[in-house]
Amino acid sequence: MKKLMGLIALLATVGFSAPKQAVAQSRPAPGVHSAGAKAKAPVGKVGVQVMVVQAKDAPTRRVDPKLKAMEVHFGHLRYNDYTVLGVNAAQLGDGAKASFDVEGGRRLDITVLERSDKNVRMRVQMFKADKKLVDTIILIERGGTFILAGPQYQGGILLLPITANY
Repeated sequence: MKKLMGLIALLATVGFSAPKQAVAQSRPAPGVHSAGAKAKAPVGKVGVQVMVVQAKDAPTRRVDPKLKAMEVHFGHLRYNDYTVLGVNAAQLGDGAKASFDVEGGRRLDITVLERSDKNVRMRVQMFKADKKLVDTIILIERGGTFILAGPQYQGGILLLPITANY
């Protein structure tokens, strides 16, 4: 829990409007990859999948079936409705960068910095127009998912589960 709160504090300081939240998942959740790049990436590449999820308040709890495996990681958020808005994927070699459009006029850039048999280190940057909102380095276990959360969107927030397969 202390690690999670530290991560929340770190990402909360990089420019998102309230609410400011982040979640890290250290182990892959079964079925997380069902909406996109499930297969291993070609040799020498990292398969990166970015889901765009809207979290908002609703009269009843609803979780998109594509998110059932990671639903447990949403427990500390104050929202009860989670909808997948999109899934993007790319195959990246070391040093390669991919850009993904994110709702609300945002762009997410992901660069593979280095990888080992156990994990991959990536630089994650988010922009809105020319303004940099996030610039951080993350470490994802092989086959694992990191969830970036916080930008406001249509009465809720966006969650960006980033999964790495290789």
